[in-house]
Amino acid sequence: MAHVVVITHRYDVFSEDDYLLRDLARRWDRAGHRLTMLWGLGSWPAADVAILHVDLSVVPAAYAEACKRYPVVINGAALDIRKRHVSRHLVTRGDGWDGPVILKTDLNYGGIRERRLLYLMRREGRAAEEMPDDIVYAERAYPVFASPSDVSEADWNNPGLVVEQFRPEQDERGYWLRVWVFFGDRERCNRYLGDQAIIKGSNVKAKEPAEVPEAMRAERRRLGFDYGKFDFVMNDGEAILLDANATPGAPPPSPELEASNDYLAGGLDSFLKRP
Repeated sequence: MAHVVVITHRYDVFSEDDYLLRDLARRWDRAGHRLTMLWGLGSWPAADVAILHVDLSVVPAAYAEACKRYPVVINGAALDIRKRHVSRHLVTRGDGWDGPVILKTDLNYGGIRERRLLYLMRREGRAAEEMPDDIVYAERAYPVFASPSDVSEADWNNPGLVVEQFRPEQDERGYWLRVWVFFGDRERCNRYLGDQAIIKGSNVKAKEPAEVPEAMRAERRRLGFDYGKFDFVMNDGEAILLDANATPGAPPPSPELEASNDYLAGGLDSFLKRP
């Protein structure tokens, strides 16, 4: 049996939020593995495997460096999930793209986690090493525009926002979003149907299994993900990555999900077998 440490930020709320990793960790505990939660920089025990689970768009350099003491670090290279780093379809003024665009925040969830972190650190006088560098906040919904010319000057000039090509997946049934969840060599991928181009859990009408295209596997390698969730679409035969999340939440429980998570948790073995 292995000793697994989960590394979170000092102010993360891992024990309160519905993270998928919490569900997987319960399965490892039942299987006999030893689990240790680590909050913040400090005295970290020896372990066989470390899982870097800092719920920020950019993992602070101090955490990325400190976790190198472990022989295996899951997501040790998945340190930046900002749209400017993840997306291959950003639009800049005058680049020739004249189709629909969508305006997004560069930070995941609009920087909500970063705002909370900064507030708590300032209140308690914590060291700046626990704050990511080069962070720009922006509050904005995700509006869709017919062309880049419809984006306001203020939005173009806001460094916390990005403009991206809007290329949804659509057929006679409606719009589709594909979600690929993986842990090591285990994975699941489904596509979800909705009436609206922006698909959320509240407007899903149907779900069906989907294949993972090689292009998404290449993106996983490019971004350094061992564990996570990718949202993508297929448009004119091209796989387009919309979002990459290294700390995914857990969907609502169901018998199907229980079986799927049992399978997903088995991906831990692929890291324990590494030389």
